[in-house]
Amino acid sequence: MHNAVALKVLAIDDDVVDIELLRRYLEALHGYRIELASVTDPDTLDTGVLAGETDVIFLDYLLGEKTGLTVLRELRAAGVHRPVVMLTGQGDEHLAAELMKAGAADYLAKARMSPDSLEQVLRNALRMADLERQAAEAEEKLRLAATVFENVLEGVVVTDAEGVILSVNPAFTAITGFTEEDALGRRPNLLKSRMHDLAFYQGLWGALLSAGQWKGEIWNKRKSGDMFLAWQTISAVRNIEGQTSHYVSVFFDITERKRHEEQVRYQAYHDLLTGLPNRQLFQDRLAQSLLHAKREGEMLAVMFLDLDRFKEVNDSQGHNVGDRLLQEVARRLKASVRKGDTVARLGGDEFVMLLPKIKQLDNALHLAEKVIEHLEEPLNIGGHDLNIGASIGISLFPKDGDQAETLLKHADQAMYSAKQKGRGCYYVYSAE
Repeated sequence: MHNAVALKVLAIDDDVVDIELLRRYLEALHGYRIELASVTDPDTLDTGVLAGETDVIFLDYLLGEKTGLTVLRELRAAGVHRPVVMLTGQGDEHLAAELMKAGAADYLAKARMSPDSLEQVLRNALRMADLERQAAEAEEKLRLAATVFENVLEGVVVTDAEGVILSVNPAFTAITGFTEEDALGRRPNLLKSRMHDLAFYQGLWGALLSAGQWKGEIWNKRKSGDMFLAWQTISAVRNIEGQTSHYVSVFFDITERKRHEEQVRYQAYHDLLTGLPNRQLFQDRLAQSLLHAKREGEMLAVMFLDLDRFKEVNDSQGHNVGDRLLQEVARRLKASVRKGDTVARLGGDEFVMLLPKIKQLDNALHLAEKVIEHLEEPLNIGGHDLNIGASIGISLFPKDGDQAETLLKHADQAMYSAKQKGRGCYYVYSAE
């Protein structure tokens, strides 16, 4: 009996003889270890105890002034959903149908009661209870899924295997502007932004078909026509045969978050006053350009620039004018260089330029002359013509060094030589 199924059984019957007969038959069953309790007056039932402790209820159909059918309905109304086997005086198909409709798991005529018949109805009752439990769990999962579907902040789209939209949730409408009526029966390409090429969608469908899922950033279009960036996951739902029956897409709008990330990244690598790259970004670009120049055997130049009379203007006109002057200098410097060159502000009135892929020294000298000429022209700030100039130092790769710090240091030294020689000129670094 070590592997016997332990069951707590309740008999509700006003006839103690019938209860005792039921006990004997139950004790004669093999494979069960049964603990039988009985109630002779249904009005004394503790439904709270029943709901937690009883596995199966045997309920007599005739209980004095009440019928078992009435008691069964009372049990169900009280929240007791344990399997009930109705004991009747005789078999009746009409009565059996009524009992099943009321929620009985099975019924048994007392005249045909035996260990074998009891074992059969017990199995039926337990199987029915298991099915009801599974159904209740499935219903709870469906209810929970429906609640999540309706209340999550992410947009959800469910399509059939052909990609036809079957359902969308309220968040889908909140994000895209398309209502359920707009979307049902259509395909997800109603969100297509046309900002991705064919290769993007081929990769998306390739992942879906091979792995059953794709996730990534995608530009979508709202009903208003506005574009938004979404983080989206598309998953294939397979049936028991392993075939795709549905696709479920979940997405949320990351446009503002992405914009904020880009703003933070921009601020980390750019001078906030002029919008030029800062020291860190310049050094990164210089390092990359050096790697390329070494690999390709090319020449590059670093030009260090310092404004000649900026301190005088800043002290006499104020910081506001000084800031506007620096912005105008930045604009002129950017207008002077080639598309692939870099102009950066290191701080104060110090600027630096990177000239990759130059053919010869004269290319750098020509640009230095051009910059000095542009900065000698008066700068009109707030209705005042301000005259400044620039001193420039130039270092070359590979002649003056093959490391970023070395080239910057040598260009800086050459710039100070230009300052000492009278300003408004450039010097090329030499070891002498």
